[in-house]
Amino acid sequence: MYRLSQYLTDAFSRRFSRAVRENYQQDEAYASTPQGRFWLAVAIVSLLLLPLVLPSYPLFVATQILVAALAGLGLHLLVGGAGQISLGQAAFVGVGAYVSSHLTGDLAPLGILMGGLVAAMIGMVLGISSLRIKGAYLAIGTLAFQFLADYIFRRWTEFTGGVAGRKLPPEDTFLGLPLTDDRVIFYMGLAFAIPLFFYAKRLLSTRAGRGWFAVRDNDLSAQLSGVDLMRSKLTAFALSAFYAGIAGGILIHLIGVVTPENFVLFFSIQYLALVIVGGAGTVLGAVFGAFFIVLIPEVLSVLAAAFGPQYVAQLSAWRSVVFGGLILMFLILEPRGLVGLWGRIRDYFRTWPLPY
Repeated sequence: MYRLSQYLTDAFSRRFSRAVRENYQQDEAYASTPQGRFWLAVAIVSLLLLPLVLPSYPLFVATQILVAALAGLGLHLLVGGAGQISLGQAAFVGVGAYVSSHLTGDLAPLGILMGGLVAAMIGMVLGISSLRIKGAYLAIGTLAFQFLADYIFRRWTEFTGGVAGRKLPPEDTFLGLPLTDDRVIFYMGLAFAIPLFFYAKRLLSTRAGRGWFAVRDNDLSAQLSGVDLMRSKLTAFALSAFYAGIAGGILIHLIGVVTPENFVLFFSIQYLALVIVGGAGTVLGAVFGAFFIVLIPEVLSVLAAAFGPQYVAQLSAWRSVVFGGLILMFLILEPRGLVGLWGRIRDYFRTWPLPY
């Protein structure tokens, strides 16, 4: 009887408990269990089939979530990974969008990539300030960059179009496929997003990612332990800006027109809220946070419209209040964000029906 109970307990543990990782290769794996690999494959296949089943507007919202997740993931790597706060993420999204607007048609993927590279170079320059200042002072420095970028977007009319912005040609196509079709934009976004998400997941488990976590916890101790502070901080800023630039390149093809109002300080704060709500320093947190900041305003808008057109303006003003209240609720009740909440739910069902 004892051997039977021991066998059943071991079988249950192998089936439902978290896998024990004994080396760095296992720690860097995307999915260390058969169940994890199965659900990862299901998620990828579902994303590929999504444009075939969703109507036009829900697909447009799904692409917005994809763009927000990419930009938010870059900020996750910077804030949650390296511990460097930034209030200029929307400016990097704008850099990617404006650069991509000059390379359209069959060069659209190249334009998106170039937007990410240009944003990464600017991000590396901005990251130099993090070598001398940190905390609130670094936040003020990135805030200054946000205002400077907004000024350039409005004044450099030869490149950005000024206040009127830039508009993509309506007959824009890629390999014969119309870039005005949301399905084409979604698949183009997936072509960039899937590799970048896999790369971010792997990066946080490597030596570079562990170096970021050490800098985040205590940069002086990290430096004494052999971590190169300059390389860690500059690469964190560059990679964060690169993700934001890629997101901006996809965004301009999604909305067809780009103006400075798309990249104001409000959106940088929104991306920072994405990090807080989703759970800093995790790839899954970027996805959860993107769903939150995109879907919650959409739901609140639908609820406001349901009361009748005479109440839309009044209730829309309260939408921001409700949105901010939800963010404060997460800060107070769930500091680890949606990832922490999901982890508790997952662990509960992983050990169910055991009481511990």
